[in-house]
Amino acid sequence: MEKVNYKKIIIRTLLKFLLIVLIVFVSNSWPSIKQSYSGNVPTLNYWLDHSFKFSNIILIFGFTAYFYYKDLTDQKELVEKGKID
Repeated sequence: MEKVNYKKIIIRTLLKFLLIVLIVFVSNSWPSIKQSYSGNVPTLNYWLDHSFKFSNIILIFGFTAYFYYKDLTDQKELVEKGKID
């Protein structure tokens, strides 16, 4: 029986995690980003406090755990079917 490629799953999950963090940061900071185009730039501390609240962190880790579990179960299913070398 072949083995599941955990390294590939972890790298894919890490990339998805970084994408989720970027999406959450941009979507929560969009008013500040638009305001910065006119030259009125808020401090970085304001952006981080506004974007990374406890609820957003739970959301980020929840989606990351889901993507890891989904990739892991898909890999195991393909290994059982014999489609991965």
